[in-house]
Amino acid sequence: MIRTLSQFLPRSYSLCTMCRMLQSFLLVLVACTSISPSAADELSDGVIEWVQSKPGGYYNADKLEIRRRDPNDETSPLGVFAKANIEANETLMRIPNECYIHVREEAKNMNVDDMEEATEAYNHNMCLLTLKAKREMQLQDKSAFAPYVRYLNNQRKGQLPATWSDYGKELLQDLLPLGSDGVNWMQKFKGKCISPTDAFEEQVLAITRQRAFDVALIPLWDMVNHDNGRINTENTSMYDKDGLRAWASRAIQAGEEIYMSYDKCKDCMDVDDYWGTPEILRDFGFVEPHPHRFVYTDQDIWFEVWESENGGEKEVRWDDYKI
Repeated sequence: MIRTLSQFLPRSYSLCTMCRMLQSFLLVLVACTSISPSAADELSDGVIEWVQSKPGGYYNADKLEIRRRDPNDETSPLGVFAKANIEANETLMRIPNECYIHVREEAKNMNVDDMEEATEAYNHNMCLLTLKAKREMQLQDKSAFAPYVRYLNNQRKGQLPATWSDYGKELLQDLLPLGSDGVNWMQKFKGKCISPTDAFEEQVLAITRQRAFDVALIPLWDMVNHDNGRINTENTSMYDKDGLRAWASRAIQAGEEIYMSYDKCKDCMDVDDYWGTPEILRDFGFVEPHPHRFVYTDQDIWFEVWESENGGEKEVRWDDYKI
């Protein structure tokens, strides 16, 4: 395999320059992520109570809390944290199917070999779910999902790069790999499932892209943050007849944050073969912690940048790492 990277990076940027500049956007993104500080506790508590009111619904309230990563900084991101020691295999939450906002019956099959067909199915399903979420969010307190809908309706705008100002999008586009749709993916949905000029519909699409698990929005589970270097959970498939159950994959100490993976998850198929750090930024609005993954499909290049535990030395792992 040819492993010369400079020819594939935007203009004059080296890999390290691109990583550093992508990370700099994280400082900006942290200030605009999550819900407004004053509403966070009330809204998340409402979702917890609602899920627990459903048959089979469970949230380990004795050992979990939803709070800001930095309790002293009201602009820091929300996350799920252990407030007491949690044993390996201990259940963290169970989300019944009736709590999902979903389009599973109408969805097209995305588990196909042809990438173009899979992408078309994904976009089709994203449109269906956006329209379903829009109807529920417009119903507000009349929705059958009212506590969760209140949480969604209070999400800050501008979290995803596609919703940034034109100037912000131009700056980021210069840092992304050539041909990336990181700032303009929303255009393909305008005029199809959302109006080209409706700000509310654009926000619903952004929320759906950011929080959906393919064909469903799953309350509480979507509040767990992503970190491929510190995953400490496992879960059943979201398609399980009893809904989704998540448990600790190892012992978790009080104060630790609960993490899952957004691209190596139970129902993610092989998305990590063609999805990396730029795609995480595009779809979720943040620069993920190390490891950073970069995928150049047309050039048959896949690699990850890992960081030592003390945050110093970096290691590049190619697609044949330890094979």
